[in-house]
Amino acid sequence: MLLGALSVLPGALAAQTPEPKASSEITLDDVDLGPLTGRPRISPTRTDTPPVIDGRLDDEVWRTATKITELVQQSPLDGAPATEDTDIYIAYDSDQIYFGFYVHYKDPSIMRANRVDRDRASADDLMTVYFDTFMDQQQGYDFDVNAYGVQGDGIISRTGHGPIPYADRTWDALFETAGRIVEDGYVAEMAIPFKSLRYPTPPEGQPHRWGFQIVREVKGKNQENQVWAPMSRDESSFLGQMGVLEGMTDLSTSRNIEILPTFTAIQYGAIDPTRPAFVNQRTDPDAGINVKYGITSTLTADFTINPDFSQIESDRAQIEVNQRFPLFFGELRPFFLEGAEIFSLPSPVTLVHTRTIVDPDFGLKLTGKIGDVSLGLVAANDRAPGNVDDVNDPLFDQTAYTFIGRALYDVYAESTVGAIMTNREFLDSHSRLFDVDGNLRLNPTTVFRFRAVRTLHKALGGQEESGHMLTARWVRGGRHVDWDLFLYQISPDLDTDVGFVRRTDVRQASTAVGYRFWPEASLISWGPRVTYMRNYTFDDVLQDEKFGISTDFQFARNINISGTYSRDMERFLGTDFEKTRFSIRGRVNTSRRYQFGANFSSGDQVRYSATPFLGHGTNWGLSATLRPISRVQTSLNLNASRLTNPQDNTEVFDVKILRARTNIQFTDRIALRNIVEFNDFDRTLDFNVLVNYRVNAGTVFYVGYDDHYMQADLIDGDRDGDGIPDQLFFTDELKRTNRAIFVKLQYLLRY
Repeated sequence: MLLGALSVLPGALAAQTPEPKASSEITLDDVDLGPLTGRPRISPTRTDTPPVIDGRLDDEVWRTATKITELVQQSPLDGAPATEDTDIYIAYDSDQIYFGFYVHYKDPSIMRANRVDRDRASADDLMTVYFDTFMDQQQGYDFDVNAYGVQGDGIISRTGHGPIPYADRTWDALFETAGRIVEDGYVAEMAIPFKSLRYPTPPEGQPHRWGFQIVREVKGKNQENQVWAPMSRDESSFLGQMGVLEGMTDLSTSRNIEILPTFTAIQYGAIDPTRPAFVNQRTDPDAGINVKYGITSTLTADFTINPDFSQIESDRAQIEVNQRFPLFFGELRPFFLEGAEIFSLPSPVTLVHTRTIVDPDFGLKLTGKIGDVSLGLVAANDRAPGNVDDVNDPLFDQTAYTFIGRALYDVYAESTVGAIMTNREFLDSHSRLFDVDGNLRLNPTTVFRFRAVRTLHKALGGQEESGHMLTARWVRGGRHVDWDLFLYQISPDLDTDVGFVRRTDVRQASTAVGYRFWPEASLISWGPRVTYMRNYTFDDVLQDEKFGISTDFQFARNINISGTYSRDMERFLGTDFEKTRFSIRGRVNTSRRYQFGANFSSGDQVRYSATPFLGHGTNWGLSATLRPISRVQTSLNLNASRLTNPQDNTEVFDVKILRARTNIQFTDRIALRNIVEFNDFDRTLDFNVLVNYRVNAGTVFYVGYDDHYMQADLIDGDRDGDGIPDQLFFTDELKRTNRAIFVKLQYLLRY
């Protein structure tokens, strides 16, 4: 049937399509595969003639490669046949595993494909392969490609969100991809070096066996996901529903060595308050080097001297007005992002927040797995605490030292117990944290998690204080019913200089119950959800009580709408405030060319000040993504927050933040990104342009320009040296406050 279909294609397409080889998807030996017993199994074909990765399936290897043609839906109708045909070819040699994809469309106009930088193709129809190389259902690798050959990669974990979890895109690997649009879809190729993976060495004479899944996305058909190994909504585990890739032997045992020299130069300018005027400083060049060494195929060491901790991406805008607790900004620096998944610990307190290491001279990391134990170690110094101007200050030129250690033991599939220790030393101060935690899958739909944390914190010249945190969480997810019971307490004295603590003195219990209906028609699914929470202090004073009910609807053609009604009590500065709010949000993603979203909430809101009161707050946001051509994408976001005092109907504040981001992909290697952001409350304007020339995931050249403005009469500084801020300007025009021009070159050498 497949040959008959190919015979009607244009000659060029038929000529490049390999002859089908009988699929070896099911193997019937009696090997114990644990939770994957009974799942689909496939053995790739070994080749001595690797393909040229050029987006054409005309290499000899594809004529003999193992072939997959049958995929089934994971969504919207799990278990139903895929609505589009796909031909997938798999082969390997000692150094790499190869994939060929012929992705067919009955109506090619629904295909979504854009020319973007790597890891930026999430809006496209992707072909993705997943590996669980340890076959322990703890974490996996994601490699994907779109119709233009744009590659993406990442790490997925057992705690990832969604039936098919989102990958952590901060992980980057070296591999090759190429793609080409053809008459009835697209053709793509992928070559993944085994050096880019961590995997155990099997006993002598035994083949490798990995957890394995293939996913094809057809976003124009109600976000259809097609999978090779069938998945059911009756199970919440993605890794536990993989198939098995087996039969690979004699893989290369050469160790991965990567050397990444980096050069940066920045010319910075800022306002000198003593003049007052904008002053350009001299250009500041810097160089560093990072070395990565694969100690074994499962364990990797990283060492960096004078590391480049430049932050190419700016922080996402957040409204900071009238916030009771501090806002969290995630890590964006490359050195700390590599292997960071082992330190990602779902918790009310962020136990490891590497942005606390501000200005290091060196960094050392060890990450990987030994047997059933996963390890992660980080050590670095930090010059930031000693960056003071007064040479007589005891802090002058002093350095802090940070150590982070993490270990996880695999108890059984998707279940671990672990420990973590962090320590930061600076002069006579220290901050230490000790943690014991567990993540246990009780059945295909239910997970139990626990955590016990103790902190020892001593400020400069102070006394040591201890604190603790205890958490327990029971979560169920399934086709129809899901629920979540979460109990935790954080003592008043808990503190850590290596993590991020948003709130202490908390004893909280919360629960949520939801039910999902699946009409699977123009309305694909919908469901109500009820939540309830109570929070006390350690003195048994009720601080918060929250009740909410929400409903969301998922319609055909990628249209989503949800709404929430809540009745809350919040205690602030000894006063109990009763609040009622409602919110609604929606998203429309029916075309490759555009996507729209909106949200609105209104109701009672506490004014956090020395004299608090209950005001009326309105928050809203609009977002749009426009792709007029495949090489250009613009995202617009407008977020607003307004608070009024109902007693006299006066406006307390009205904040609007507009952020526009445009990406232009001139060629496969050259891209431009522009970010413009305006905050009408702070009266600031930020402008950022970045041009990059990318050879691969490691070799990149950047040129950037960053400019910041503020309304002149709002700028202050210490003009006369008395330590008291003075108003520096007396006009309402926008005035430049900071500017930077920078270049960055990193060149990856792999051996």
